[in-house]
Amino acid sequence: MDQLPDIVPIERRSLHDDLVASLRQLIARGVLAPGSKLNEKDLCASFNVSRTPLREAIRALAAEGLVVVTPHRGASVATVSEDQILESFVVMGALEGLAGELAAPRISEPQLAAIRADHAAMLDCRAAGDLDGYYAHNRRIHDAIFEAADNATLNSTRQLIFTRIVNLRFIARIGDDEWSTAIAEHEEMLEALAERDGAKLGAVLRRHLDSKRRQVAHWLARQPLPDQDP
Repeated sequence: MDQLPDIVPIERRSLHDDLVASLRQLIARGVLAPGSKLNEKDLCASFNVSRTPLREAIRALAAEGLVVVTPHRGASVATVSEDQILESFVVMGALEGLAGELAAPRISEPQLAAIRADHAAMLDCRAAGDLDGYYAHNRRIHDAIFEAADNATLNSTRQLIFTRIVNLRFIARIGDDEWSTAIAEHEEMLEALAERDGAKLGAVLRRHLDSKRRQVAHWLARQPLPDQDP
């Protein structure tokens, strides 16, 4: 029985929560791609768990809309239509814009320094062709802005939508002109944070999310349809 890549067996102290979190992360990273079947045998072997807790975790993810369970056909990672992408990115842009408005006036110097460090590391990864590293630092920057916003309700609302689109947001491969746009927008974010200008940062983040929405839509249009046959 083959073990799937990028999966580490988990401990049993909180089996259900750990399984749900691990599967959610694999979906978010694109390891389990939209439309792909969830092979229970391979997943059980990879996580070193029985089918009962795995199926409970799959049902929990189905309730979140991340997984689709079809009678007699099993479970698969939910696909996202272009309309759903548009709707999700519009809402995400509004949430990130609000986070920016809250974060800029209250961000601390250590928080700002950490974002600057992630930005520099992100550019180094881009120059080295390390896309995984680029996206990891990119995500940390956006996470840090929400942390600086210091609003638990805003952050929890974001998480409901973020998990559904993060795999598309960070795995969609973009062209050189789109790279330039994304990096320039991140430079503007740093300027707005340094100026403690919430209105400016909010506007940049809304524009940044709209740029990403268009990039993802273009990328999806070039992808083959997933194989849905049993």
